[in-house]
Order: sequence, then C-alpha cells, then structure tokens
Amino acid sequence: MNDESGYIQFLAEARSGGQAAMGRLAVLVWERLYPFVFRTTQDRDATEDVIQETLLTMLRRLGCLRDGQCFWAWIYRIAWSKIQDRVRDRRLRFVHETVVRQRGEAGGYPSGGNDPLDVQVHEETLEQVSAAIAELNRQQRDVLQLRCYEDLPYAEIAARTRTSPEKVRVRFHRAKKSLKARLLQCT
Repeated sequence: MNDESGYIQFLAEARSGGQAAMGRLAVLVWERLYPFVFRTTQDRDATEDVIQETLLTMLRRLGCLRDGQCFWAWIYRIAWSKIQDRVRDRRLRFVHETVVRQRGEAGGYPSGGNDPLDVQVHEETLEQVSAAIAELNRQQRDVLQLRCYEDLPYAEIAARTRTSPEKVRVRFHRAKKSLKARLLQCT
C-alpha cells in the first residue's frame, strides 16, 4: 500500500481508536513532512521538534477532521502553524534577552536610572498589577497566562483548556476588560 492510497484506510482505523493504524499514520506523516519542515527550518533538531508537535496535535484532534480527503492539507497547516510558533518564540526570546541585557546595563530599572522615586513607582505598579490579576477568576488568570506570558495562539489555548478557540477569545477579551477595570479602580 503506498502513501496516497493507504493513508485513508489508516486514517479511518486511527479515528476508530486503532493503535497500530495510528502508528502507521504517524510514520507516513513523519516521512512526508520531514523534507518540507527541514527546508523551512534548516535545522534537524528543530525539524524533529516541529514534526513531533505536529503528530501530537494530529493525534489529539483527529476526531475534528471532517473530510479525510483534506488530511494532507490539514497536516501541512498544523506543521506550518508549529513552525510559525517556533519562529515567534525565538523572536520573543531574542527581544526578552535584549531587554534584560539593556536593563542590566542601565541599572535594572525601566527608566534607565537609579532614581529612588522611579524605583518606588515601578514596584508599586507591579504590586497593583499582581493584585489585580490575583482578583481575577481562575479561567481569566489561566487565559491571560497562556496568551500573554506564554504567547500561545488561541487554537493551542483551546486545545489545552478543552474548549473552542472562539470561547478562548471571549475569555481573553473579558479577562483584559476585567483587569483594566480593576487597575482603573486602583488609580
């Protein structure tokens, strides 16, 4: 059975919970995605990480795939999303490291100086934000953490919280609105 004709049978069996079919489908996906991902990342370790994440997402969301004929397009979309997440994470890490380095060179304070008043204002602001976040309900705190601090896309947050991306967007919007209201009360 070749790649093109065999995957539909493996897909059907995997959707029914067949472990062997899931394994064979994972091998087919690995073999087909590897050249595509490697051409994009130019890094063997990154390629393997992206494919592994793609396979995990595929196995978690296999039941969501409506049309088996769209399987490869669906898999490539997942892989591309994982590649984009990796690029965004690398960029954010670079920005974070640059900011930390600049703060270290400038005395560690946002204003760049060691003015005691600036330090006090900065510490009070951090305390107010922390207190306002602590007042949010658990769902709001979780969605803020995943979206703002871990920079996850809505689809990934939805998968982690076992809800839909639309509900995640609504929760994130409400969390921001609630946080803003609490912060405005502090002023």
